[in-house]
Amino acid sequence: MPRQLKILPQKCIGCKSCELACSLANHSELNPSRSRITVIGFLEGKFSLPYNIPFTCKQCADALCLQACPVGAISFLRNNIKTVVIDYDTCIMCGKCVSACPFGAMLFDVETRRPFKCELCGGDPACVSICPTEAIVFVPQKPFYSKEQALRMEGCLILSQRQQENVRSLKSKK
Repeated sequence: MPRQLKILPQKCIGCKSCELACSLANHSELNPSRSRITVIGFLEGKFSLPYNIPFTCKQCADALCLQACPVGAISFLRNNIKTVVIDYDTCIMCGKCVSACPFGAMLFDVETRRPFKCELCGGDPACVSICPTEAIVFVPQKPFYSKEQALRMEGCLILSQRQQENVRSLKSKK
């Protein structure tokens, strides 16, 4: 089983150390805008509790970014990690891969004018080693599939559960 990043949002404290470690490892600068991982924070609930979710490329087994590339510049590394990588010598910077990613994990660097994504730091992700709460771990996992149908069904399930919770909450207040 390939090793992948596993995100445990319930452990994330929103410190954004992962963003800084990533930009330092990949660009030799502390610049969160050039990080391949982003911590999304939001408030939810009656008491506005903060939630933080680190988000990065899922290294999809059926990578839509790979399928969208017109010149074959995106491929899987032939190693035990199965990392989706960009060959910048082949890339024509068209941005089709950025548009194709349903998760927004394929990014575009405005300074270099080229797409970029998490490539797992060559097998030793900087975000994992810096995370103080182990909200990001690098473990063997089943490959992730991004099939549109599966996403649609999972999204509907989440929305349905949230709607049911809202209805229960309203009924209990009466």
